[in-house]
Amino acid sequence: MTDLSLPPLLRGHLSPDPRMDAIAAAQDGCDGGTLLWRADTGLEAALVLAPDVPLGQAVQMGPLALVALRDAVGAIGPAEVPVHLGWENAIYVDGAVAGGVGVIAPRTDAATIPAWIVAHVTLGLDPNEPLASVNAQDLLESWSRHLVHRLAEWEDTGPAPLHAELEGAAWERETSDPVWIGRDETLGRLRREGDRTILDPLTDLLEHP
Repeated sequence: MTDLSLPPLLRGHLSPDPRMDAIAAAQDGCDGGTLLWRADTGLEAALVLAPDVPLGQAVQMGPLALVALRDAVGAIGPAEVPVHLGWENAIYVDGAVAGGVGVIAPRTDAATIPAWIVAHVTLGLDPNEPLASVNAQDLLESWSRHLVHRLAEWEDTGPAPLHAELEGAAWERETSDPVWIGRDETLGRLRREGDRTILDPLTDLLEHP
């Protein structure tokens, strides 16, 4: 089965290489909401977005997509499996990295609205792993619904709800990372370096074509 049930804002297309095909489509001027995906030993999807805010804010789509992925795993995955989220947009399932989100954008400064961004999502569904019972297409559909919900929430209230989710599920807190302090209001990382507090902005995690 390849017919997807997606929210009206999204349009799904099968792709052998979702990340590269999404970047190419974005560079060619495709509409925001274009979703390239494949499902074999896991889920891989890449969503093209057309931001109307500067890159420094638009990059919050990475943590937003990550929280939506955790929402989706929680909705259709085994209830007893713990899921945590790491600073580098990684998702940890039962204590091991299972996937994550990469954010790709054209090179520009943080104060400029980018022409496009791509959120690239991966999650392994190996038969021997905790999420073996999860169907990749079902996960994609669930993720897309949670993503649209989180996006509407972000547009209405800003990143505060995401901040709460990320702090509550932080892998660094779960593992008592000695340099981890938390996230600031922009979702950047606060960490200890000697007697100083360092802020690492989300733009440090950006990838470029």
